[in-house]
Amino acid sequence: MSVNTRKLSVALAATALAAVCSAASAFTKPPFPRIAGIQIGSPFNYNDQNYQAALAKQNLTILGMYPGLAPGGSLNAQVQAIKAKNPNTLVFLYTNANELRPGVSGSDPWGSYRAKLNSMQWWVYPGASLVPVASTFESGFQEINQTLFTPKDSNGDHAVEWIAKYYVNSYYKANPAIDGFFMDNVFRKPSVDADWNRDGKVDSQNDATVQSWYRQGYARYFNLASSLMPGKFQIGNIGDWAETGTVPTEYQNVVNGGVLEGYIGKSYSVESWGGWQGMMGRYTKIMASFQEPKLGIFNQWGDSTDYQSMRYGLASTLMNDGYYSFTDNTAQYHGVSWFDEFDAKLGQATTLPPTAAWQKGVWRRDFDNGIALVNPKGNGTQTVTLDTSYVKLKGTQDPATNNGQTVTTVTLKDRDGIILMRKNPVKRPAAPQKLSADD
Repeated sequence: MSVNTRKLSVALAATALAAVCSAASAFTKPPFPRIAGIQIGSPFNYNDQNYQAALAKQNLTILGMYPGLAPGGSLNAQVQAIKAKNPNTLVFLYTNANELRPGVSGSDPWGSYRAKLNSMQWWVYPGASLVPVASTFESGFQEINQTLFTPKDSNGDHAVEWIAKYYVNSYYKANPAIDGFFMDNVFRKPSVDADWNRDGKVDSQNDATVQSWYRQGYARYFNLASSLMPGKFQIGNIGDWAETGTVPTEYQNVVNGGVLEGYIGKSYSVESWGGWQGMMGRYTKIMASFQEPKLGIFNQWGDSTDYQSMRYGLASTLMNDGYYSFTDNTAQYHGVSWFDEFDAKLGQATTLPPTAAWQKGVWRRDFDNGIALVNPKGNGTQTVTLDTSYVKLKGTQDPATNNGQTVTTVTLKDRDGIILMRKNPVKRPAAPQKLSADD
């Protein structure tokens, strides 16, 4: 990296940090449970009032986006309508910098974007050949080079810098009501072997230096996007960041949050092959890597009538400060699944994220108005004794569990969780009155 590049990087990072600090200071963290939604799938009927009302119930939602998308007039109008129903909800727009189709027939919203990639040869190439490498994520798509080795355009921008400016100009300026961008596929390393540094030779995706090049590119994107969108937040798809046990240096304090996609419920889920402890270890490390306000989104896939699995995922999320997102296997990333537990008013946490089990392998965290318990995978059915009387939620979806009863013990099956409410909520001290110069 040249001296001038290092100076630019430091300047961008400082500007981005100032913008983030300003945004974070103006943001009031919602009470628990914090609920998020990934609604990026079609149909993009964000102009439907019923859909808007469902989206507004969430504390955070990610909407799908492509150039020219304007449901019912304009996307900004739909974001404003969602916020009119809930001024405190955060709305993010989907972006992607790692792949694109080579071309489509007929009307093409990505025409100018693709033309720029073609003219600058900003694709990923397999060595000296100029035939772009196929993406490993979407069939028929091609890989874009996000590193800082791509040739600069007439404005002095690498590919990832031009992409950041493209999204700011095309998405943010047209939709200023949003709270920020969600960048998909921000992974720890490239997914293909290719000529990442443009020297005509193939670089291994498993080489530590190559992986650092890849991450430096995404870090540049986030720093630049933050500086160009003061007061807004930047989040990404970042579930593999702690794959090796730590979050890489390039990704420390570079985003405000992100999605831990499919941590439960998929064949690739961390919980499926790494167990509950492995999953929670990643969750904890990734949450710690965020800038404030730490918008970590714990995403679970499943059957919307499997209430036990949902409680397990929600209670696991509550062991830290993240937002819980449930994706229905059938609807996938469209629509909102809502559960009785989402309406529980736990308030703020009164204890830090736990570092050890509370009783019989069951984990616990305390809140103003209740507690959350989770029984990890592999711990078997457990009955625990509570320190005082608590009240079960009163619900309609799983009345055998949420029956409103007062209890002093509770039995949890393997891979289960529960929210219990206090009979005597914690009373927080009143905020101090403002002092005048005469006091």
